[in-house]
Amino acid sequence: MNPDLNSNNIIELFHRKDEGATRYIYNSFYRSLCYYAQGILHNNQEAEDIVVDAFVKLLHKRKDFYQIKDIKAFLYTATRNACIDFLRKQKRHEYLHNEIEYLTAHAMVADDMDIVNAEVLATLYREIENLPTQCSAVFKLLFFQRLTTGQAATQLNISAKTVLNQKGKAIQLLRKAFLQKGMLPLLAIAIGVAEI
Repeated sequence: MNPDLNSNNIIELFHRKDEGATRYIYNSFYRSLCYYAQGILHNNQEAEDIVVDAFVKLLHKRKDFYQIKDIKAFLYTATRNACIDFLRKQKRHEYLHNEIEYLTAHAMVADDMDIVNAEVLATLYREIENLPTQCSAVFKLLFFQRLTTGQAATQLNISAKTVLNQKGKAIQLLRKAFLQKGMLPLLAIAIGVAEI
């Protein structure tokens, strides 16, 4: 981080359109916001687009904020509202209707748990990038793209047995990393694997 940036002057520099302060804020929240939006939409590209739009809105209103926590609250609210709008436009089946009703009914309720989940997923993403290449590729296909073992094997041009072996290895390595961070129970919640 730039030595000129600290908790006391980030906001002041952000108000002055300082590039370093703006990048600091972007890097602090972008990945977690993407996972938050992906959890609502189940659409990675649309989630990323919505998060970028939320940052653009923030830049237009930069002088309205005096604390980092207010910026964080604005970004999560703007992202959530944009996700709800997107789902409204994509009414494809009853599942989405129910999800929209739930999100709309709770739109004014603080979603601390969702934010925690998004931050856990950001940690998970960082740890996945530290996995061996094939482990990482298998894990992303199975848990993020929700492919079957067979589909992942076809896409990676490896056997189904290799996919299962790499999946087991990935879970073992992630389990170790999350155990060291004292976050092991959150790993099972994040990826929906009961045996973690």
